[in-house]
Amino acid sequence: MNWMTVIGLILLFLGVLIVLVAIGFLRSLGGSGKTRFGGVIMLGPIPIIFGDRSFTSILLIVAAVFMIMFVVLTFVL
Repeated sequence: MNWMTVIGLILLFLGVLIVLVAIGFLRSLGGSGKTRFGGVIMLGPIPIIFGDRSFTSILLIVAAVFMIMFVVLTFVL
């Protein structure tokens, strides 16, 4: 197993762990109110952004960072 596979698996598990902790944190807050969501799906270097309008600027920045990381890692490795 090479080092990139190990790094990929570690990042995968960290992502799942972060999601589980966030869900637990949000459940502990309880409360009632309007639920807002948003997300970015990366198809190669092309981002698909969806969700609430208030998240669009943040998601555009996240998508730009992911695109830059994709291009840099493609050319470096």
